[in-house]
Amino acid sequence: MRRIVTITVCVVIAAIISCSQEKHDFAAANAAKEYYDMLIDGKFDGFVDGMNYANPIPDSYREQLEMNARMFVNELNEDRKGLREVRVINCVTDSVLPAANAYLMLCFGDSTFEQVVVPMVKRDGRWWMK
Repeated sequence: MRRIVTITVCVVIAAIISCSQEKHDFAAANAAKEYYDMLIDGKFDGFVDGMNYANPIPDSYREQLEMNARMFVNELNEDRKGLREVRVINCVTDSVLPAANAYLMLCFGDSTFEQVVVPMVKRDGRWWMK
């Protein structure tokens, strides 16, 4: 009986150790953070560059996307005293598809914060926002 208990305890300890040593891949979340940091820096073209498109988009559509990003930041400046910091919270990567959900915390100038989920896709070895 003592031997069974000892073996069971060893198995449980091994399972706990193996679970605690699990590595999370935060590459997609770090890429999403870089794109959102570009909004803070006013680099709207860089933010749009981080979006996933199957084909090149027309210049007029690109200009609209950059204008939308600029308007979003202007609204944040008026309503929340701007976006001050972006933090990575978590990243859940699909085990089959080259996709992930990046969980970010947006910290604003009025001391409020908001958690957002940024769907990401990996193409040509790089993470892009969906």
